[in-house]
Amino acid sequence: MDARTLFLGVCCLVSTIVVAGCSSSQHDIEAKRRRLEQLRRELARLQQEVARLEAELTNPQSGTAQDPSVVFELVERGVLQRALEVQGTVESRTTVVLSAKVGGTVVAVHVQPGERVQRGQVLVELDTEVLRRTLAEVEVQRELARALYEKYKRAWEAQAVAEVQYLSAKQQWEALEKRVATLREQIAQSRIVAPFAGIVDNVLVKHGEFLGPGLPAVRLVNGSNLYVAADISEAYVGVVKPGERVELVFPETADTLAGRIRSVGQAIEPRTRTFRIEVLPERIPSGVRPGLHCQVRIPDVSRPQTVIIPLAALQQRSGVPTVFVVEPREAHSGIVRQRSVRLGAMTVEKAEVLAGLQPGERVVVRSSGELRDGMRVRF
Repeated sequence: MDARTLFLGVCCLVSTIVVAGCSSSQHDIEAKRRRLEQLRRELARLQQEVARLEAELTNPQSGTAQDPSVVFELVERGVLQRALEVQGTVESRTTVVLSAKVGGTVVAVHVQPGERVQRGQVLVELDTEVLRRTLAEVEVQRELARALYEKYKRAWEAQAVAEVQYLSAKQQWEALEKRVATLREQIAQSRIVAPFAGIVDNVLVKHGEFLGPGLPAVRLVNGSNLYVAADISEAYVGVVKPGERVELVFPETADTLAGRIRSVGQAIEPRTRTFRIEVLPERIPSGVRPGLHCQVRIPDVSRPQTVIIPLAALQQRSGVPTVFVVEPREAHSGIVRQRSVRLGAMTVEKAEVLAGLQPGERVVVRSSGELRDGMRVRF
């Protein structure tokens, strides 16, 4: 290859590279122009959207399907009642623990827990074999002493014996009479007897074990003399009064009873800052037992013919109770107005409105978005 041919080849290669570079540069410029046009169209669309939203905020009447939906309830006039609810316990003043007055071995247990017994019924007996043998011996001695006494009495009346012999026989007979009475009483005290009709709550002894004097043997409950005791916070010391009607709810037995407060404690417990009340039920269901827990509902507030709204309608705006009232414009749309209210008593579901609302107005209780005064809504 000569020099001329080499020179022509190099010139062709350079020309090809220059043409290719110019073609690539031209392609990049076209791509940038197309991207610029696309961004301009997107900017125009966003500006239109901004303008539409600004117009809607300036004129709420021009709402669309994007307006928040709300659920409202009517403001009504009615009775607002609130109850103080505390836990109570069924108690009985005639629940007693019975024991024997003398010690001995248990030879008979005549009752079981849950059994109903009558007054005077024997519940538990102790071993009295030794006492009975002693009683038999003393009764024999007493009969002999009585016979001697009667003999000396006749002789003394006939002036056949000295008075001192008659008095000695009389004293011995009377002493044995008292001894017999004491032994009989000891035998009677070895039996544990029901002092009243009731239900055996628990039997604390077993056949064959030794029961000492005064040790508990049977717990007896009078089921007809039950009451409910409850501890109330001192904050309600001026609210709870004797004679007031209350409601007793027993979840375990599914019973709801009416009752009256029988007494209100006059002293405040220093540790718990509570006072005690006693409630007398109007009736005692068969399933209610001493120690059973229940809920005591005491009327706290009663407002007749007052303006009531659902508690869900309330909001706090800058610490002020506020509601949103719906003003209808069309069949299923309207405007909401923010309104401050003054509240009275409240329960877990309702609130009393003293000022700011009238019966028949519509208050929002639920919305699909945040509300503002004057906003258009759907319902």
